[in-house]
Order: sequence, then structure tokens, then C-alpha cells
Amino acid sequence: MVEIKNTASEKLAQIKRACFKGAGLAKACVMKGEERRTFVLSQVERLLTPKLGYELPAMWLSDRFWTADEGRKPIYEDDLLMTPQGLQTLTDKERGQLELIKEIAGLCHDLSLHFTFDQKEAFGFRKNDFWVTNKQLVEWLATTEYERIAMHVANIMRKHAINVYAYGHYQPAQDALAELFSMEYSESVREPNNTKMPARGYVKAIIDALQQTERHWQRGRRLKLNPELVMLHDEIYGVVPRQFDKGVLAAAQALYDYMDTELCGRLVLKDHDYDALSWSELPESVRRDWAEVLGRFAEKVREVRDEYLAKGWVTDDSLAFGYLMAHAQRCGQGLWREDRDAL
Repeated sequence: MVEIKNTASEKLAQIKRACFKGAGLAKACVMKGEERRTFVLSQVERLLTPKLGYELPAMWLSDRFWTADEGRKPIYEDDLLMTPQGLQTLTDKERGQLELIKEIAGLCHDLSLHFTFDQKEAFGFRKNDFWVTNKQLVEWLATTEYERIAMHVANIMRKHAINVYAYGHYQPAQDALAELFSMEYSESVREPNNTKMPARGYVKAIIDALQQTERHWQRGRRLKLNPELVMLHDEIYGVVPRQFDKGVLAAAQALYDYMDTELCGRLVLKDHDYDALSWSELPESVRRDWAEVLGRFAEKVREVRDEYLAKGWVTDDSLAFGYLMAHAQRCGQGLWREDRDAL
């Protein structure tokens, strides 16, 4: 874009020329409340729109102030636009413009890098919640005129849910969101700047996927199902289904009972004063014991499969089988009946 020069005033002037020429920045500086918020959103929407031959303007602006880390960390400790010494060299008018630019740049930073942010500050919402149960946010995403912002917010919600599901080891939901595919547009749901999907379709694809998983879990709650049992049910499917299948629940219960009585804690390392980082670092005797314990669970999976499930379910080379084995290993290591934020 533009080479930034030395003094605080010069740096500010060049940022204004690069990103805010004709935007009415001087007039906007005196705005308050909803009027100011509307101006900020309109500028962020414009800066989130990719321009041919340039990096995303929102990222360029963000990089003038902060690193690409969460939390808005100054890119340079001695940055003249961030230090008290540098700010003292600006006029009152310049400081007012800088304050507004930093508001805009802050939201550009969080949206373009897909970090959660303060929704009350950005949108005036009551809740600061990026879960799909936030009705005010979901309704805003479906109706707002700021379609580029909506795409980035929806992607933040997707990434936030992936992190929650990963932390809770809910792998079918985690993978479904990470590999989300829109049947309507025959396209994988990627970053907002790397998709041909229209904004409304992009947002809808993400919200629909998030709502399906949330409704599935709420249905499980109404049925008073244990979280581990829900996860086993979905792992047998290999995906997050729209319903609970009685036959699959029976298979899941059989695996649950086995894991609870025969597997839980059996892989906990005892009498070892080290923390192995990988399978290869474990002593041969420990690896042999683990392989035996997990091998017995694999046989249990096959037994349950033959008793409860139709032919073709949970084959040894299937993703579902891999999910179950990973679940078994966590159980064997004592990670069992935990409170799961994801569910």
C-alpha cells in the first residue's frame, strides 16, 4: 500500500490517505453512540472487501497497530501512534481522528484474524456470546446490510465451536465444522476471502450446521442421555446425526458399559516418573500393555457391531472406528465422565 514515515502526524496522515480518503473522518470524530457505531461498521465493511492486487485493506490497517495475535498487542513498543510521547505531538483534532481509526482498526483486526470480540462495543448487543444460542446475534447475521462483517462473524462462530468441540473431544462435531461443505453451492466453506459463495449463503451454511449440532445435543438432554453416551452414539455414526437411533444407542450403551467397567484408567502410567510425549517414547512393556488393552476394546467394538448394527457399519478402516478407538484411549487414560462444555 503506502510506506509509513517517521513522525506520528506523518504516520496518521498516510493511514488516512490509504484507508479513509473521502470517508468523512473529520466529521465522524464528533459522533457518539449508535451514530458512531454505524460509521465504524460501515468503514469496517468497506475495508473487509478484498481489492484486486492488494492485501485485504482491513489487515493492512490492523497491521499498522497490532501484531497478528489475539488481544491487540502493539506491533512496536515504541510506536508513535501508541505511546504517550508520540500522542503528545498530535493536535486535539488528530488525536480524535486517531481514536476513531483505532476503533475501526480494532474491529478489523479481530474480524480479519477471526478472534472473538466485544459484541456490546461493536454492535450494541446485550450478550457477548458467539454460541449459536445467541438469538440476537443469529438474527443480526441473517438480516444485516454489513454482509462482509456477517461472513467474518459467522466464521468466528464456526472456529469458536471447533475449539470448544476439540477441547471436549467431540470429534464428529469438530470435524463436521472443520470440513463443512455446502451442498447448495457445491463448495467447501472456507475463509470468507477464499470463497465464491454469496454472503447470505455462506452465513446460512455455517449457522445451519451449528444449529443442527446444538439441537441434537439439546435432544440428548431431553432424553437425559449421559454426555459420553451421546458421543459414543455419534462416533458410531461417524457424524452428528439429526436423531438418536435406538439400535445405535443400544450399541453405544454396550460400549459405554465395557469402557466404564473394563477400560477406565487401565492406560494410566504408574511407577513412571516421566511424561512421554509420543507412543515411541513409551517403554516397550507399556506399549505392549496398551496395545493389549486397546486390542480388547477393538474386539468389543466388532462384537457390538455384529450384534446391534447393520452390515457395513463401523468397519475397521472407517472414521467411526477411529473415533471409537480415540475415545477408548482417553477413557483408558482416565478421561471419563467429564463435564463437557461442548455438549
